[in-house]
Amino acid sequence: MNTGNQKGSAMTALKRSRARSLAAVSGLALCLALTACNSAADDGGGSSSAGGVNLDDCPDPAAVKKEIKDEITLGYSAPLSGPVAGVVEVSGLGFKARIKAANDAGGINGVPIKIEYLDDAFSPDKAKANVTQFIEKMDVDILNTFGAGQVGAMADDQNAACVPLLYPSSSDPKYLDMKSYPWTVQFLPSAAAETAVLVHLIQEKVPNAVVGVAENETASGKAQSEAFQEAAKDAGLDIELVTSDTDPNAAATALKEAGATVVYHAGVVGTCGAFDTARGRIGYEPELVIAASNCANAAEYIAAGDAADGVTILRYYKDPADPAMKDDAAVKDYLAALGDVDDPSNSITVAGWLQADLLVNTLQQAADSKDGLSQLGIIEAARDQDYASPILIDGIHWLSTNERPAGVNGFEPIAWSAAEKRFVSAGDVVPAD
Repeated sequence: MNTGNQKGSAMTALKRSRARSLAAVSGLALCLALTACNSAADDGGGSSSAGGVNLDDCPDPAAVKKEIKDEITLGYSAPLSGPVAGVVEVSGLGFKARIKAANDAGGINGVPIKIEYLDDAFSPDKAKANVTQFIEKMDVDILNTFGAGQVGAMADDQNAACVPLLYPSSSDPKYLDMKSYPWTVQFLPSAAAETAVLVHLIQEKVPNAVVGVAENETASGKAQSEAFQEAAKDAGLDIELVTSDTDPNAAATALKEAGATVVYHAGVVGTCGAFDTARGRIGYEPELVIAASNCANAAEYIAAGDAADGVTILRYYKDPADPAMKDDAAVKDYLAALGDVDDPSNSITVAGWLQADLLVNTLQQAADSKDGLSQLGIIEAARDQDYASPILIDGIHWLSTNERPAGVNGFEPIAWSAAEKRFVSAGDVVPAD
């Protein structure tokens, strides 16, 4: 397992966090909050690997175990056109910069990473066609995509083909089922873990809150909304109204008329700020507005102006615009790699860098493992992670085991400052489990 070099400080920070406020802490959560849980190899017989995959289910087990020698080909189905193309372009700046940095440093033990893009226009049907082309015609080694709908369209085919889908921008609970989808490892935080922290935040900051939900109609938005509603139910927090954000003006009006003093926006990046703009038009100012962590695109909040002030989300990676980060080594490396990009501090760009950093770490761990740089070695490495990525907030690790779906083990609440035009800290790191 890759433990990184910040294990002691990470666990100390989590021990000092507000874990005491999260009443229902399971044994696993306690383990993750107080000590770094070790992932254990599966010693079962047959063709099962340590990573929990069964090679007997693969159409060509020998190909899955074959060493990748010339280049590692990543097939990326991305919305290069369509409603979120601009956001994906911003994310891609960070993603491609990290891959370039890895290749400039010699690749993975001398093997470079090559990205092949196909446009899916944010359409699941096109993503499904793309994964077929990637696997059957382009013979890629690994896959990535953007959006829960796209993961849903690709997951069955890529799992059947035993091609790893690593760190797509999604957190659909269905694909956290490692028995059904052993070759799929998502990037965004578990919706259940994230929304449990947000519900606690509501109860802490706004006692007797009247809660409303604005729900994006995409698969990603619905997954976040459903997770929030379940977390609220578990915590005894009543929800007054759930409404679609398809028409932001109608959503803001409905929530205002319902008397919601707290709003959770189960939004999707690229569409988040429109709801805040709509609230501003009608003078609707709830005591607290919280949003899904993917609602982190600064440009949207800047466009919304004062209406977005105080919108709270959770983050887990460092903010290059934070004056406290000016001497941070990881931030310096990040900014140097981004070069003259217009807004390297954009959270979406940082997230893209983190996605690629997780991939690079996974590939290196695979290359150094007994199964080597193969599709088998790669998925085993992805299922055996305790990685303190340098760009993660100190005290937060990326964890993955055969028993725990991949994801960060903590969050920091942040709030948008209209005056500073950036997110600022709104609390201490909180355990995610």
